[in-house]
Amino acid sequence: MKNCHFTKVSLGCLLCMLMLLAGCCINIGCAMRAKCERTVQLSAPLSPGSVFAAQTHNGSITINGADVADCNLTATIVAQAGNEEDAKKLAEKIKISLEPSGNKLNVKIEKPTLTMNQSVSVSLDAKVPNQTDLELITHNGSVGITNITGWLNATTHNGKMTADKVSGTTLLKTHNGSVVCMEISGDTQLRTYNGSVKAFYSESAPSVCDISIVTYNGSIEFAGPPDFSAHVEASTHNGSVNTELPITVIGKVSKRELTGTIGTGQGKLRLETYNGSIRMR
Repeated sequence: MKNCHFTKVSLGCLLCMLMLLAGCCINIGCAMRAKCERTVQLSAPLSPGSVFAAQTHNGSITINGADVADCNLTATIVAQAGNEEDAKKLAEKIKISLEPSGNKLNVKIEKPTLTMNQSVSVSLDAKVPNQTDLELITHNGSVGITNITGWLNATTHNGKMTADKVSGTTLLKTHNGSVVCMEISGDTQLRTYNGSVKAFYSESAPSVCDISIVTYNGSIEFAGPPDFSAHVEASTHNGSVNTELPITVIGKVSKRELTGTIGTGQGKLRLETYNGSIRMR
């Protein structure tokens, strides 16, 4: 009887603790019920061939190339707090600036120390010269790049990555999110840990490129440049490898692995996924 009584008391205490914790979580969640949005517009000289660098911890980055000789940046700040007055004050404390350093233009974001019931996100939308090299990092937000001729180095930890009409060396990496590249040209490295990858080369792309696409959980769809010439290695652990390209197979034929050459085999094409299928065309 004593043991039964002790069990009932313990269960009762456990339920009370769970209810108390749930109440705390609800209160904390309700604490950030007010939101204030603020927009900052900045401009600075940026000659073609220069580097544009930006990093956000919460927020997206969008880059559009154009026939211009400067950088026009729109930063969208979203601040959340317990009430409207605090949210507005928090939004006003966020400072955005464009700081030149040699041939590089850096976006600097200054934030105050946040309390438990506060949050801030900053999304960047920039128009830069077509011939601009990019260094982009976001921890929670998407990255989109359009009409850029230069090397691209972009990383996001949680977000989708897209690139359209870009040429030059392209390095894109995301930990959780898909990667979509359209009308690309030049050497390319694409990485994602959880997401699919689509990479389609433009009709004007050179026939010889070094391409590496790796995803751990997702499919890969690839369309090469005209008259593509490369040594090919494609493999999947759980899925299949399918190709419409005229590949001369080296070694044995397997549904999950393919090694061979296209054309004279001058470039390199590596496609690898652990959970997903691969399609080449």
